Amino acid sequence: MKQSIIIIFLLSLWACKKNEDSYGIANIYMPQALNISGGINANYAVPTGTDSSTYNYRVDASSGKLNIMLGVAQGSTYKAAGYTVDIVTDADTIALLKLNNILDNKTLLMPAALYTLPSSITVPAGQTAATFSLAVDIAQLKSSDYEGKKLALAVRLKNAGKYDIASGAAVTIVILDVDALVIGPSKDISAKYLKNTTTPFTVAGMHSGGRWGTLTDWSANTAAKSHDGFGGYAKDEGGTIDMESGWGSPAIHNGKIWQTTSSALPAGTYTLDVSDLDWQGTKDPAYIVMAPGLDTIPDYGDIAGNTTIKYTLFSSPKITFTLTEEKKVTVGFVVNYVQDQQGFKIYSVKLMNYPKHL
Repeated sequence: MKQSIIIIFLLSLWACKKNEDSYGIANIYMPQALNISGGINANYAVPTGTDSSTYNYRVDASSGKLNIMLGVAQGSTYKAAGYTVDIVTDADTIALLKLNNILDNKTLLMPAALYTLPSSITVPAGQTAATFSLAVDIAQLKSSDYEGKKLALAVRLKNAGKYDIASGAAVTIVILDVDALVIGPSKDISAKYLKNTTTPFTVAGMHSGGRWGTLTDWSANTAAKSHDGFGGYAKDEGGTIDMESGWGSPAIHNGKIWQTTSSALPAGTYTLDVSDLDWQGTKDPAYIVMAPGLDTIPDYGDIAGNTTIKYTLFSSPKITFTLTEEKKVTVGFVVNYVQDQQGFKIYSVKLMNYPKHL
């Protein structure tokens, strides 16, 4: 079925009008309306590509613009006289896609104040195609209003003069993933800077009872070693980072587990991701902490309101932070379990980098 759709469309591109031109008149179309999906739909996701040579956008640092690459082409290899085609946007198309739930509620119409677009493009005589850019303002794109959103814009071709516009490829739906551009595609650098970060975690020693142990490569204070000098590790589910009170375990006052990166992180944007966990801790707040330039993490009572560190509750287990200079960081977990029946099990700790963020 997919092949049939594409074949029919390609035939329409090469179709000729019956007039005096023995070569026929080639239809004009937008390559981006076809290239991503193979003709199934007109969606054009940004960013797309694997590296700077294949990204479908370019960053112009001097103007503060993100230039999304678009274009026009003839559906024929015959290089005829030049042509000019108008470029317009179509808000109604986006509204219709949202109404029919083809675009979800996290996708917004791209505001006109956010972008600039040429009103037309001219393809010189002897050429079949040309490119143009949808220029998006980077500073506005970084607004918290667009965090976690996608921005959609329908870019349409109109009025190609003596040439016809291929109706099946006259419009491209640009769908810009804000977080993927502003933060960037992530790269897992855990193995480069941290040790013993995933199940089955390794241990330096085990309690005689067989469940509790002390982690290798991680430090733990006396409070965290709440089982006769062992703690921070539980044999549960293959071996996890674990602290808990209740269910036969004592209270933990200011329990801390931490690790410092093996070398300094370069300046850049990072995320400490501890979302691969089970957690039961609605009674006493527990923290995930990132401390830049320190070789430990603060005590429990010094976490809340501390502007020298980054921290979050276990209910929101990711910390994104930016280093303006090369620096070691210490990551870890702090609890003050004075009530029983609460705790956590961590299956993996990830340190992510965003080398291509805006």
